[in-house]
Amino acid sequence: MNLKLSFIGADLGNTNAQTWVPNALALVQAVIGPVISSASDIFQVRKPILVASCAIALIGSAIAPGATDIYRLIGAQALIGVGLAAVPLSYVVPSEILPRKWRPMAQASTGVVAAITAMAGPLAAGALTRRNSHTGWRLFYWIMFAIWGAAAVGIFFGYRPPKRHTRLDHLSFWQKLGHLDLPGFGLLTAGLTLFSVGLSLGGGLYPWANAHTLATLIVGFCILVGFGVYEWKGTKNGILSHELFRGGKNKGRVFAICNGLMVIEAILGFPFIIFYSVVTTALFTRDPFMAAVRLLPFWGFFLLSCPVWGLLSTKFRTIREPLFLGFLLFTAGNIGMATLEPGDNASQLAFAGLAGIGFGSPLILIIAGVQLSTPHQLIATATAVTNSARAVGGTIFTAAYTSALSNSLSTKIPTYITEAAAKAGLPSSSIAAFVGAVASGNELAFIDIPGVSPSIIQQGFLALEQAYADSLRLIYIIAAPFGIVACILCLFLGDLNKTMTYRVDAPVEDLHAKLR
Repeated sequence: MNLKLSFIGADLGNTNAQTWVPNALALVQAVIGPVISSASDIFQVRKPILVASCAIALIGSAIAPGATDIYRLIGAQALIGVGLAAVPLSYVVPSEILPRKWRPMAQASTGVVAAITAMAGPLAAGALTRRNSHTGWRLFYWIMFAIWGAAAVGIFFGYRPPKRHTRLDHLSFWQKLGHLDLPGFGLLTAGLTLFSVGLSLGGGLYPWANAHTLATLIVGFCILVGFGVYEWKGTKNGILSHELFRGGKNKGRVFAICNGLMVIEAILGFPFIIFYSVVTTALFTRDPFMAAVRLLPFWGFFLLSCPVWGLLSTKFRTIREPLFLGFLLFTAGNIGMATLEPGDNASQLAFAGLAGIGFGSPLILIIAGVQLSTPHQLIATATAVTNSARAVGGTIFTAAYTSALSNSLSTKIPTYITEAAAKAGLPSSSIAAFVGAVASGNELAFIDIPGVSPSIIQQGFLALEQAYADSLRLIYIIAAPFGIVACILCLFLGDLNKTMTYRVDAPVEDLHAKLR
């Protein structure tokens, strides 16, 4: 999806709002995920929730292709986000049906599958978009429609677990419903939505000091603070259940640190997931299919690294050292991306591969650490909180990265092109029109500009590339220091050796002792 973003924005005539196409997914995932997973823990109904969420995403995938404006597409993405909000359950099921010791390998297997889809999806989208920039991305949504449908059917017929029991079995449906943290859900939804909108407005549609931006940011932030206070003092069994934070350094502390690490993983990861294709199209190739091909080192090395990280963690019964090494490599990849210049083709691919190797460690081992450090009756809730932490970090920092990029480009593009044109000998009276022609990519406009020559045009486009390179590097410069923080946090993780046993929390078979 992110590979097609610029084509979608241009096709629907609204590039200013195009970042909300992926943001809608992350936002819904962040606010709906904990409630869905909490309901699955309270009612012990994994299968119906998975099927229903896939069905809602199916509807969103059917609505998107007919979009005539970007707001219909954003709404469709929000529906698809409901399907992604149930993703924590797909992390939970493999872990709870296998011995606890194998949970890192269970998450590694989901990582391998995710990597395959992350490679196949952009390649298909790139090929379709190259064929037709108007219909290509629309056809890709029909592919998503088929996949969501297959997922719903597969889960309905293929996943048949025995009935689970909880300490709430004696309660009625309405009493169980009362255990859902609906006030917390409302506060999180309102606060995160307003805060994300404020970040998107700042430096784009409105200046940062404008009342529209400040009011939205401040109100959203205050509501998020209210959410934190409510979860701390207003309830003990909410989205952030107090039981998740109990148990000392090998349980509650591990859970808390893992959530912080997951936020940092998003801060380091979204520059690749969202902005890597922007770097590619700005500096190396505008062919959408070749842009997808240049994504392969990141996801390919991620795929290869997942089993290695899982095996290391399982063999040594720890997540601490593998996480430290993974974040170190991931940070190095971000630092490398911050050094890219136009023409550094091989360097981009090498740094993407390095980051992909590091990316595998936090993505699978943080989830494994959360599931090993929390009570089984809260495993889905804990996994969803961690997944939401990632979505929150990704949503907020995507808006921040977009704002930083937009602000930098708005100053660097005219400055760099003006300097290059003047140095190449273009008359000062023609510079303003020349800057507009280069920035828009409208080559026909050069015909009417006095004093323009092919060499001056070439210098103008080289300056445009340099402006993009110097602006895009800011994203990776912002992200890299957080990687150092993550490495330090890893050192404070507790010892999970004693909890990585051969115990199975939720066998797929209902076993009974054989009578003699």
